[in-house]
Amino acid sequence: MLALGVKLYFFSTYITKVTWSDQYANGITCGYLSAAFVFLPLLFVRKHKNKLAIIVALFFACLLLIDTVYYSYYDSLPTIGLLNIIGQADSQGPAILGLLRLGYLWYFADVILALVLIKPIGKLIKRLKDRYSLNRANVIGSWAVVIVILAAFLMSLAPVGEGSLNIAIDKGYDTATSSQYYGILVAHAVDIIRFVEQETAHLSKQQEKSLVEWVKNNKPAQTTDSLSGIAKGKNIIVIQVESLGGFVINQKINDKEVTPTLDKLASQSQFFPNDQFLLGAGHTSDTDFVANTSYFPLSDAAIFVRFGRDNFTGLPKALIPSGYSAYAYHGFTRNFWNRDVALKSLGYQMFYAADNYPKGEIINMGLNDGDFLSKTAEYIKNQPKPSLSYVITLSSHVPFATTDKSKALGINRQDYDDQVGGYMETINYTDRMLGKFFEKLKSENLYDDSLILVYGDHTPVLPAFSIGTIKYDPETVQAKEVPLIIKLPNYNIGKTFEKQGTHIDIMPTILDLVGIKTNQLMFGQSLFASSDKALKVCSNQLIAFPTKGGCKTMLTDEKDKSATIIRYNQFNNL
Repeated sequence: MLALGVKLYFFSTYITKVTWSDQYANGITCGYLSAAFVFLPLLFVRKHKNKLAIIVALFFACLLLIDTVYYSYYDSLPTIGLLNIIGQADSQGPAILGLLRLGYLWYFADVILALVLIKPIGKLIKRLKDRYSLNRANVIGSWAVVIVILAAFLMSLAPVGEGSLNIAIDKGYDTATSSQYYGILVAHAVDIIRFVEQETAHLSKQQEKSLVEWVKNNKPAQTTDSLSGIAKGKNIIVIQVESLGGFVINQKINDKEVTPTLDKLASQSQFFPNDQFLLGAGHTSDTDFVANTSYFPLSDAAIFVRFGRDNFTGLPKALIPSGYSAYAYHGFTRNFWNRDVALKSLGYQMFYAADNYPKGEIINMGLNDGDFLSKTAEYIKNQPKPSLSYVITLSSHVPFATTDKSKALGINRQDYDDQVGGYMETINYTDRMLGKFFEKLKSENLYDDSLILVYGDHTPVLPAFSIGTIKYDPETVQAKEVPLIIKLPNYNIGKTFEKQGTHIDIMPTILDLVGIKTNQLMFGQSLFASSDKALKVCSNQLIAFPTKGGCKTMLTDEKDKSATIIRYNQFNNL
């Protein structure tokens, strides 16, 4: 018990390198107690107690070795769902094996020591039992140990803010995050529980029939408009910018534009300054899901983690039959938010993550946007055409730390509350790197003739502040609005559309512009649709505007049906 507890502490402190705080302290405490918990049944085993103890210890030593090697490569912990795709790991196998270190043998030190000492210690215990008649005391002592450990273990599972165990199970934190709250063993147990729940969930035949009937009667039509088909056969580049809030567009600090690249792009494009994002328990990964499927997120679960193996419908699957390739690009670990699995489910044929990019300076959370976007442009050049390229930036992620690369506005961070100054510098850096990215696309003849969309995944979490020409108040609609910029191919006449659009409209808008029809269910509509359906009116009121009457009823019904389809993997049935 003690040895496994020490190893779990070592893993949490030196492998995942968690920061000491209440939640991590709870995770380490729970790690110790869960180590003791798994050995408890052996207190009541009469035969082969020592052999069973060694087998249990060996199992967890192997588990920790696998976790350590996997984390060293992916910055994430493996999940039981990966067993479904183990055959796809050929390309990463040699690289992962190359991370094995001789020092990892210390995970097995207690097992080796036990094998050496099992006989002499067994003889010593037998002599002590015979001499002092310890059998009755053993029973009483065993129950005392069980009661104490169980009580402590249950106390350690008590809620810790957003980390309460029921939330960890229901909302679908990734395994690494769950381990920070409850230790590795509980994190893996939570992962198994979620896996079993998902694999065993089902609807009755009557419920399936009722769902199909609802979709048949309520499925919105793909409407046409003056821009329908304007991008037919063109390459599509979708850029999701981390924490890009609408309040920074066309603003200045120290007489310098905060986002000069996006300001110019917006003036020459179809610009939606008030686009609204939809987030549930999956945070940024929900934006991935919503933009690519035109479905609603779930408030109580991270869809990519809980339901990432679903047979999602989505933008890639709608485009591929028309000859498109569909690749995704992100400068962070491929398993974060279970993207590696979920993007395959969406239909993306390739996912370029951190392990596909050269090593470079880390800014905030992943590879700096400069190196990331430069290499991504090269990948897009070689991607089979016509192509859908889904690009996810990351440098403007919290904590908005700045480096020499990302300081150009001349802001003194000490003059502003919390992370305000850092955010302005990092979003300006990302904007400048987007400018270089566009220049590289132009040099490869991939810019003018492409359909390019740029939008924010969500707004940053910041207090109210004033800086330069920006005045921001998170209690207003500003906290819900992100810019959506749509650059049409070979077209530079700009137009601004006020108070219109949510992320749920991105997929149908793209399909409208490229002139592709699909039988997939989409809950949004093209932002250029000539006829306003009730669904479109409702989608504009999802976040910031009050819903009234029939729209509220319709919206509630739509979200319920969307949730049912996701939870019970009904995509193929529809």
